[in-house]
Amino acid sequence: MARANLMANVAWSWTLPGLESELLVSQDVANVLENHRQEQGGTECGGQLFVDLGNPYGLMLTLATPPHIADRAGPSWLALDPARCQQEIEHANAQGLRLVGYWHTHPQAIPQISPTDSRSFRKFAKHYSQYLPHPIAVIVGYSQKPEGIKAWSFRGSGYVEVTRTHHR
Repeated sequence: MARANLMANVAWSWTLPGLESELLVSQDVANVLENHRQEQGGTECGGQLFVDLGNPYGLMLTLATPPHIADRAGPSWLALDPARCQQEIEHANAQGLRLVGYWHTHPQAIPQISPTDSRSFRKFAKHYSQYLPHPIAVIVGYSQKPEGIKAWSFRGSGYVEVTRTHHR
């Protein structure tokens, strides 16, 4: 019964290249991502991504923090507030959750990773390298279709797109 309830909370999953497991995406995380699409002429927004290491059924994105008023952003750039990020990490860690990456919006229907994103995620990966061997980057486009939300796994100096394997 517990497995059925947990699996009912899975919105979709991603297959991580080179790993033998899926990254499950909880309905709560899906709701945050789907409810913060960038409107035309609007600014980017984003937050951090956390997994529950104690989940007995696999690796699950359990928490996507929402945009924060202290973040700075423009139509095609975003700088998450460092103090907010640190507070979120401490709060999540106290709940047994661990940082695995971050998400942000793009002014595109189907998001593509940009050179700016690549540099930003590389910097993020380097900063958290002792904790995150392969951080996850999620970009939310404005399309309501499944391909409107895409993810990448960063490996060394490059990245690979992850494959969405389960749809509601």
